[in-house]
Amino acid sequence: MTRNETTFYFVLGIINISSSMLNIEWLNYVSKPLLMISLFFFYFKIVKQNIGTSDKIMLVSLIFSCLGDTFLMFQGKNPQFFLLGLGSFLVAQVAYSGIFKPSGTTNYNKRFPFIIYGFLFVLILTNKIPKGFMIPISAYAPAIMWMGITAAERQTNIKSYSFVLIGAILFIISDSLIAINKFAFSIPLSDLWVMSTYIAAQYLIVQGVLLERNK
Repeated sequence: MTRNETTFYFVLGIINISSSMLNIEWLNYVSKPLLMISLFFFYFKIVKQNIGTSDKIMLVSLIFSCLGDTFLMFQGKNPQFFLLGLGSFLVAQVAYSGIFKPSGTTNYNKRFPFIIYGFLFVLILTNKIPKGFMIPISAYAPAIMWMGITAAERQTNIKSYSFVLIGAILFIISDSLIAINKFAFSIPLSDLWVMSTYIAAQYLIVQGVLLERNK
């Protein structure tokens, strides 16, 4: 992505975080979906002349990420929106894994940290998660850990590898913060930490995939 596109995306991210922390509801509702919409159009602009299967999967992931963002904005009004958001991000994680896996090779040393983290995280939260949420979260946790594993196992140039892996880890951190804040205890400035890690994660993943595509 160009410098102007990158600047636009992160300025939009700052606006979204600020609107959330200052309780400017209308601005939050506008700016949050625009984050993934902007990444979608920036990515599409680059690949449209020679779009491949992995590009289409990337665009699907960004669409479902946008849906997830939108649903989660309304979770305070109805708990079902949290589950819809979780389902949307589940599709996004599976899509990301589908992009990363073809360029990877099995490496159990790289898998081990993600497996242990995912297992312990769900185990620690088990008694805190309401029964109605347990099955969806138990399905989502392996999906995002698998996304992290496929990012770690990619075989590509170092810059692309680093961008995507750091992005995947930040995505896991962001989702972990959401779960802790919702089910365990309130995190001070949670919107700041959740969205800053998420915004950086999505940018790094998209930019990392583009770096591999254009190598």
